Amino acid sequence: MPRLFLLRHAKSTPALSGQKDFDRPLAERGRAATSAVGRHMANEGYVPDLVLCSPSARTRETFEELRPFLPDHVTVDYARDLYEASLGAMLKVITSHADSSERLLVVGHNPSIHRLAATLPGDGDPELLAQLEARFPTASLAVIDFSVGWHEVRQGSGRLVAFVTPADLGAPAGD
Repeated sequence: MPRLFLLRHAKSTPALSGQKDFDRPLAERGRAATSAVGRHMANEGYVPDLVLCSPSARTRETFEELRPFLPDHVTVDYARDLYEASLGAMLKVITSHADSSERLLVVGHNPSIHRLAATLPGDGDPELLAQLEARFPTASLAVIDFSVGWHEVRQGSGRLVAFVTPADLGAPAGD
């Protein structure tokens, strides 16, 4: 059964004068939040076998903060199509890359990661679904299971297993 982990990048610094959005790095509180989420993932057995990550500075740095909590053999693919992606583009990236994976982690940006996380589950704990629909703070993690193959993943086809924010773990809250 495919399992999808959706992680919004951690809190980043504001853009400096002349700095591109793509190049914004993580803030220190973002690093602390990502470490808390990484520990949580390891403790819960939320271990991906493939990572699709936007190539922006803040998503790459989020993944690097998470890496110590993942197995050494995890494969990472930096997918440019995840940056400023529409919901359809994100689904396309997932379905075109995930065939060899049972447990896929996507590290991306709002609003697209939130839209994806809110629309894929058609089932799950109603309270968690409501929390997820309301907001997806930085460094938050959604875990969604599917009873269909990756190519059949559609809006409403998954079941929300977990939704956790850094604040839930006692880490610095995201925005």
